[in-house]
Amino acid sequence: MIVFWLLVVSPCWAAKAPAFGGETNYGKLTVFSDVLGSDIYVDAKFVGQDRATISNIPAGKHYVRVVKEEKTIQSGLVDVREGEETIIVAKSTEEEFLSNIKKPNHVLLFGSVTKVGYSETSSSGTSNLVYQPQFGVGTEVKFVIPVVDINLDLGFFLNYPSTIVPGTTEAQMAISSPYVCVGKDIFKNGPLKISAGVGLNYGIFNPGGKTLISIASRPRYIGYIETFRALEDNQKLVAKGGYILYIGKGLAGDVTSAGYFFQAGMAYQL
Repeated sequence: MIVFWLLVVSPCWAAKAPAFGGETNYGKLTVFSDVLGSDIYVDAKFVGQDRATISNIPAGKHYVRVVKEEKTIQSGLVDVREGEETIIVAKSTEEEFLSNIKKPNHVLLFGSVTKVGYSETSSSGTSNLVYQPQFGVGTEVKFVIPVVDINLDLGFFLNYPSTIVPGTTEAQMAISSPYVCVGKDIFKNGPLKISAGVGLNYGIFNPGGKTLISIASRPRYIGYIETFRALEDNQKLVAKGGYILYIGKGLAGDVTSAGYFFQAGMAYQL
């Protein structure tokens, strides 16, 4: 079950100057892949996704590899002849195809820093309090829904108490959050991938030392941009930044915290 091949590449392929004034002979290489979302490499250089063409490539043998989700669909040497176009179509066996369209799900482990404001609204007006950045840890499970090609993220990050200044007294407050988001890939280049998403969070206000306040949480929203860098053994480096809004209700009135967060960690395939 030989699987056809691969890509279409557009950059010109630079060749070394031939020794002793000899001429370099060129051909054309076109590679197609029947597996959507696969990356194409020629001589270890990324040349395109799904299909690629190199219009001016030195005649001779070249190593072509087609990959998806860090799994090789097909690889091998291709003999490009002078003045001719060599066309390759990469296919996979049924088993390989099914394993590739079922994109892997991941679990993320990360550290985080959250910088939000803190305001209380009551009948007497709105008070904006000084609230220092929070540091925390978290985990997230990322599911990929192949039919609609979106990500579903279920996560929780636990922030440690940070300093809040009501009036002249310093106290402690932590705001942690379970969340659910939907996202979609917006950029991909080889092992690098960027996605964006939105969702709902449920801020858990946790008063610490010298903070005598009870806040009932309410759901609010979160938005983010996330970057993945694939490593070996189905591991990925992950960095995520975004905007988050928490809201709750205290005895005196509404409590609102809104601002930015940053998370970084590792993702492991489930």
